[in-house]
Amino acid sequence: MKNNSKLFQKRIALENSQVNGGRAMGTTALCTKYTYGDHCADKTTTMYNDQGNTIGFPVSSSWQTD
Repeated sequence: MKNNSKLFQKRIALENSQVNGGRAMGTTALCTKYTYGDHCADKTTTMYNDQGNTIGFPVSSSWQTD
């Protein structure tokens, strides 16, 4: 059986592309703030992008302290 070499060639066009293994979406920062009151503690976590904009919504949790 005769094989055509063109069937096994794979070409990828990378014109005007940058491939460097870097992060495609940029970086993020995760900030957590703790507040303490009378027998209560709160934790709020917020994620920010490179421009300082909030990503999603802040996540809050509370617990009772003694």
